[in-house]
Amino acid sequence: MSEEKAKILKIDDVFKLKLSIPDYQRPYKWTVKNVQQLIDDLLTHFRDNKVYRIGTIVLYKNDGKSEIVDGQQRLTTLSLLLYKLGMKDILFLNEEFNHSISKSNIFENYRFINSYNFPEGFQEYILKICEMVRIELDDLDEAFQFFDSQNARGKPLES
Repeated sequence: MSEEKAKILKIDDVFKLKLSIPDYQRPYKWTVKNVQQLIDDLLTHFRDNKVYRIGTIVLYKNDGKSEIVDGQQRLTTLSLLLYKLGMKDILFLNEEFNHSISKSNIFENYRFINSYNFPEGFQEYILKICEMVRIELDDLDEAFQFFDSQNARGKPLES
């Protein structure tokens, strides 16, 4: 019997996974508009004291690491947000983003995030209350097929 493929994880547990951004991933393309929407959603649920499920991450288990097939945009943005909130050793901030689009968007989005004064307890809320659904597959073709079915209208992966 194979390991459980889908699991709901707190954000704190997501950031404890051994994740990597594979070469086939597209650049980080979220703009300030996308970041603003995520922050607004997080703050609304924080004020209402409700669990917020941020979305799904699709992972391909490869040689002890989990490659991100889907969810890189949200995870990178959450890394920037958590860095602003005081977590200095955070996922992806040590990754090398080679694409100029990624570098530019990371810079602009962090500048936007840094302009916020977030409420007390917001970091704890994101880490301990917010959730993501982790889907981990050990077949890359299956992971891509799942990604395609979930993102039929999204931006495609780089070839």
